[in-house]
Amino acid sequence: MELLDYHKKIVEYYNATEHAYRDSWDLDNSLAIHYGYWDEKVHSFPASLVRMNEVMAEQANILPGEKVLDAGCGVGGSSIFLASIRGAAVTGITLSAKQVQKATDNAKEKGVEPNVNFQVMDYCNTSFPDESFDIVCGCESICYAANKQEFINEAWRLLKPGGRLIVADGFVTQYKNNEHPVIRQWLDGWQVNYLETPQGFADFMKQAGFRNISYRDISKFTANSCRRLYRFYFLASLYLIWKKMTFSYKTTPVQKGNIQACKNQYIGMKRKLWEYGMIGGIK
Repeated sequence: MELLDYHKKIVEYYNATEHAYRDSWDLDNSLAIHYGYWDEKVHSFPASLVRMNEVMAEQANILPGEKVLDAGCGVGGSSIFLASIRGAAVTGITLSAKQVQKATDNAKEKGVEPNVNFQVMDYCNTSFPDESFDIVCGCESICYAANKQEFINEAWRLLKPGGRLIVADGFVTQYKNNEHPVIRQWLDGWQVNYLETPQGFADFMKQAGFRNISYRDISKFTANSCRRLYRFYFLASLYLIWKKMTFSYKTTPVQKGNIQACKNQYIGMKRKLWEYGMIGGIK
């Protein structure tokens, strides 16, 4: 698939599924389109979404005043968190002009507009000068990179010496799992081309020059979100059957694929075909 076509499919997916994320993930309040992190500090679903941001920020040791690139920023939730809670100066980039506008509006509403800015840009091929950032982070966005190694190389270019890369995302346990029917249906439903393995991602980081590379399988902390999506699959399927019976709604292929993916991501994790990991390194 041509790169522009792939990017177009990603943008169309998020446009088509916005209402589903509002219903299942409380998008208007959480501003998050990522799995939650459940540990002893978390007692609610909204808190788990914030906790994921906290854990990533702690892992990367993001300090006040540091310049952060939020690679694949969505509607701005993580960027706003890093600006308001960690005191960082954040630039968020996404392929979607609609998300940029929504993220900008959210930043204004939260009162952090002076400390964040959002732009339409491909994180594998940005227009920023060399060594522009102290941190590059990606929360469930780097899975969409057309080529994961290209993203890592671009992150290396953008980071200052001593800068940190931090990524939280899905990883297949074996690269061949990308062709497993369960994984393929999941990824196709969410318009993801493929997932890298933890070792493959770490190898790309090492080749780029990163040091102190660390990886953690945090699947047990994201399992509640995985199950939540699984439950949403059944509820959404029943809802669509009812709408079809009343002739009041016609589901698009993208919406159907998104719902089916909610089931397959759960089955895939239960079968250990993929895991949720957090990986970081220093330039």
